[in-house]
Amino acid sequence: MKRCIFSILLSITLLMPACGSPILQTELGKEIILSPGQAVSIADEDLHVKFTGVIGDSRCPQGVYCVWAGEVICEVEITYAGATRQTKLTAPGLIEGYATAPFEGYELAFHVTPYPDVHQDRIASEEYRLHLVVTRPPQLTSVVGYILARPTDFSGKEVTIVGYYRGWDLLQEAAAPPPVTRSDWVIKDLSGAIYVSAASKAKMPEGLQPASLESIHKLLEVKGTVMVTASGQPYIEAISIKRLPGHGGDAD
Repeated sequence: MKRCIFSILLSITLLMPACGSPILQTELGKEIILSPGQAVSIADEDLHVKFTGVIGDSRCPQGVYCVWAGEVICEVEITYAGATRQTKLTAPGLIEGYATAPFEGYELAFHVTPYPDVHQDRIASEEYRLHLVVTRPPQLTSVVGYILARPTDFSGKEVTIVGYYRGWDLLQEAAAPPPVTRSDWVIKDLSGAIYVSAASKAKMPEGLQPASLESIHKLLEVKGTVMVTASGQPYIEAISIKRLPGHGGDAD
């Protein structure tokens, strides 16, 4: 009888870690790898993310031609400001890097391993791992609209604009020709789009392609002086240009 009770207690003890996994800790901008059932707390943020598991995986295996790349769907449980909600994170197959999803001012960048392989057996649910990076993207400014509305009031003043890089006005948001050189490029904040002179002394971050749509979601912080052409068109003479993390890539 004592041996039976001891065996039962030992079994319960061995099962306890699986039933009550400790909450991991990480910081904004750092990757954490979660197994199904594991949770992570973000330091100095009222935010917890629990990886419930993968609920669908149709990703095209590596080395196989597929008409559709497929996707992997994860279910996570996010607790923020005292409220908990179930959320699905979906990443397409056959891509490199991270997929992203917004959440209450945060950005969740993620990918799922292992990736399906035609020569391997089907992935067991407990084998999946969620690679997660939580960031808080910078808030876009709303200053461009004021500059466009009252260019003479801003002429000669220094401003800071946080917005998306639009290259050579690839989305035709500036509604005007380049004011200084043919290589002038556009930045778009919440209130409007404005040209930045390509002749500015500020060094342009590497990796931005003014003719490529792949670059238009890169976030930039541009500090510069508002200039106005003889025809009344405002533009920015950049003093500094900084690439920011979130919604398009890591900061330089």
